[in-house]
Amino acid sequence: MLSLSSISTARAARPPMVSAPPPTGSVSVADFSRDRTLFDSGAAFGLDVADVPLAGTATPGQTVQARALSLDDGGASSTAWTDIGVADGAGNWSGTIAVGRSASWFRAEVRLKSAVSVTAQTANRFGVGHVIAIWGQSEPDRILSAFHDNTTPPPVADPEAVQVLHGAAGTPTVSHISDSQPLTAAAAAMAGSLIAARPGEKFAIVFQTVPGTDPRQLVDDGDPARSWAADRALHDFATADGQHVGIAAMSWFASPGNLGAAYGEALFPLFAGKTVTGAPVAFPADITHSAGSYHADHWFGELYDYTRTKWVAYGPHRFDIDGDHDDATHYAGGAVDARQSNTEAARTSWRSMLALPDATMFLPLGLEPTTYVNGLDDGAGGWTDLAHPSGDTTDGIQRWARLTAHAILQAAGLESWPVPEFDNAYWEPSGAWVEVWSSAGPITTTRLRRGEPPLGTTFPHWTEVMGFQINGQPARNTQIVGGRVRIHPNSGSFSYADAIQFGEGGATGALKFPEDLIAGTWKNLPIVDFGLPDLDGVPLRPLADPAVLASTLPAGAPSFATSATGPYFYAPANLPAGTSAITFAGRFRFASLPGNSAILFAQASTGFDVELMNTGHLRLTIEDGTGAKMLSGAIVTTGLATGVWHEIVVSADQVAQIARVNIEGVTVATLPFTAAGDGTFQTVRRLSFLARNNGTLQFEGEVEHLRVWFEATADGSQPVTSPYKEITGPAALANADPWKLGADAT
Repeated sequence: MLSLSSISTARAARPPMVSAPPPTGSVSVADFSRDRTLFDSGAAFGLDVADVPLAGTATPGQTVQARALSLDDGGASSTAWTDIGVADGAGNWSGTIAVGRSASWFRAEVRLKSAVSVTAQTANRFGVGHVIAIWGQSEPDRILSAFHDNTTPPPVADPEAVQVLHGAAGTPTVSHISDSQPLTAAAAAMAGSLIAARPGEKFAIVFQTVPGTDPRQLVDDGDPARSWAADRALHDFATADGQHVGIAAMSWFASPGNLGAAYGEALFPLFAGKTVTGAPVAFPADITHSAGSYHADHWFGELYDYTRTKWVAYGPHRFDIDGDHDDATHYAGGAVDARQSNTEAARTSWRSMLALPDATMFLPLGLEPTTYVNGLDDGAGGWTDLAHPSGDTTDGIQRWARLTAHAILQAAGLESWPVPEFDNAYWEPSGAWVEVWSSAGPITTTRLRRGEPPLGTTFPHWTEVMGFQINGQPARNTQIVGGRVRIHPNSGSFSYADAIQFGEGGATGALKFPEDLIAGTWKNLPIVDFGLPDLDGVPLRPLADPAVLASTLPAGAPSFATSATGPYFYAPANLPAGTSAITFAGRFRFASLPGNSAILFAQASTGFDVELMNTGHLRLTIEDGTGAKMLSGAIVTTGLATGVWHEIVVSADQVAQIARVNIEGVTVATLPFTAAGDGTFQTVRRLSFLARNNGTLQFEGEVEHLRVWFEATADGSQPVTSPYKEITGPAALANADPWKLGADAT
């Protein structure tokens, strides 16, 4: 019988639990050199992504994956995991990940592909935005100078958006611009402009700026004024994590401005590693140019890979006058202002350089900052520190910083408005006025935009829109009419021979010192309002295309051109006996001033010489009938400009013992004789035009007419009677004249 007690109710034994093996292998990623390091996204090349280099260690042979882990948007802009490299036998790996431009900060995260739970992250964050270097001397450096900036910092809307890397003359450091730490008011203003133009984007601005220096000093290791090694150290600090400078910007004209017309020729090798003719330059090198030479141990190609970096050329900025002026490039009295003249020449040279076939590292020319305040009231009725943006008003350093920001953004395609320039003109058929305007938009001025009262009538050049010249002389009557600038002639009516231009010299329109600076005449420079929140408008580009502004009025009398070998005109007979007065008249235009002097009118052997000097002034020598000097080398400070027509009338009256010079219908000089003569001219000497009797001191230029009378008016104007002799164009008529000697006119 079966016993119930013998039946077992125990369950079968459960197999033992087996745990999953722990992940094998390891991975690490090298940290960035600093928190919030920024990589350039290639905006200058039309891109919006950065290659971020990473490196680290891992189990040898293991594939490493990486991603950018977004920290500020819930991971929305994190990148996908991607294979970045394979650890070598020593356990090292490296590679890059592509990360798009973003408002978020990231951490780099890596893992083993075969064991995705084996991960590592950087402690420091990185971002992708815009890395911009600004090169120059004290003008951009003032943006970082708290000592020179007495204004209140404007608000910074995004404290994570803008960082400034500086210390080109000291220890490299980084400053993040915020309300609590603005660095300077101007730095905060620049940050504000960048943020407003590109909200949600990040900027690292590298200030390669050292006051009082020249690019020729920068590249010469033998010149202690500026150290290439120190600038290189700042660059290396800014790019320590393998990033690239995407945009390098420069408006550097104070110290190197003395290069004038040679500016582009002299400095182009530092950008391109080639001369303007395309010849390669092997550094170290002695750079020879038309204005001299300098030694260069370095060039910018040592810092920048031009497949990653583009240059923004902007400027020249405004250069203010330091004394009263007759016009944009001449002091009162006619002396040339070398600073203003060189700035104009450098501006033209800079533009010509950008048009060279090898200038492929440059973006389109940026705006030229002219609408801000340089210098400050010295407290004694004067103006001081003219070379630098003012730290006493938000229209000074702050506005200069904002203009700089917009110059870079616009040239790089990060703002869509065009740089305004005068690209249209209309000459009213009667010659009553000329209108010029810009296809970029309606013209206004800062003064009009702000609703401020007009300047008044203290000085003739204080007109609604300043900066224009007519035949090299300041325009005295300009108005805004329907978004255009209407320019009225200073006298009479415009003709085919008249020329207008804007922004010559230092592009300020100023003539009176310090009155123009105290009155803020910069507010009368033309601008176009694009609705930018931080600027009243963008200044018009100085030096418009002369072909655009050229007169369309019907041509006047025909002219002829002379060369170094003629023609000149020499009377076949001596002066009539008893001649006591002579009036010479002519209409001339010349592309350049003579090397020393050139004869306009003469009587042989300095009987009555009128010379055009290399300064644009006239020099008069007059003798009486005995050969005694009545005037000897008397200088008349006319400051005649190149490229425009000049009506010149010079008379001498031996009886009244006086000479007069009349330019454009205005008597500009009355010169009493320095001795009492016999009341006549020498009658054994002949007259000549455009050279001496032997062909020396030949005038080179264009001539419309030449006239002479044996009489003189009381006001120095041309007599109303028929001239004793008249020579006119065209060339065929001048060449057929019986007085003609030397080469043919053209």
